[in-house]
Amino acid sequence: MEASVGEARRWLGKILGDHPCRDDAVLLLSEIFTNAVRHAASLEVRVALLVGWDGSVQVTVADEGSATVPCVCRVPGDELTERGRGIHLIRAVSGRWGFTRDRNGCSVWFVLDPRERPREVVVAMSSADRRAIYQEVRHG
Repeated sequence: MEASVGEARRWLGKILGDHPCRDDAVLLLSEIFTNAVRHAASLEVRVALLVGWDGSVQVTVADEGSATVPCVCRVPGDELTERGRGIHLIRAVSGRWGFTRDRNGCSVWFVLDPRERPREVVVAMSSADRRAIYQEVRHG
C-alpha cells in the first residue's frame, strides 16, 4: 500500500500541472494518504480533487475508517522523528481542513487558495477527537 502513496502524489502533481498550489497540495496529500494507510484498515483509499473557479484546490482522502479520528497531537520533541507532524503541517499550510466520519469511513480534506499565504492558525473548536465532523478555518 505504501507504493500507492507515491502513485497518489504523482497523479495529483500531473493533474494540477503548473497550478500555483501544486507543490503544497502534493505535500499535504502525501501526509493524509500516509495517515490513511497507516491508521485505517482499508482495502481502498480514495482521493478526490476539486479545483474552484477562484483557483482554490480542495483535496479529499477517504478511507474505510479506524478506531481513532485525525487529531492535532503534541509535536514530538525529537526533531528527526518521522511521525506526529502531519496534521500540524496541514494546519500550517492550508486555509481550511477538516474531516467527516461516519459508518462508511473517514474523509479528511484540505483547501488551498493561491491568493492566501500561510499564517498562524486560530482554533475555536472543542476537542476534535470526540467529534464525528470537524472543520478548522484560519482567521485573520
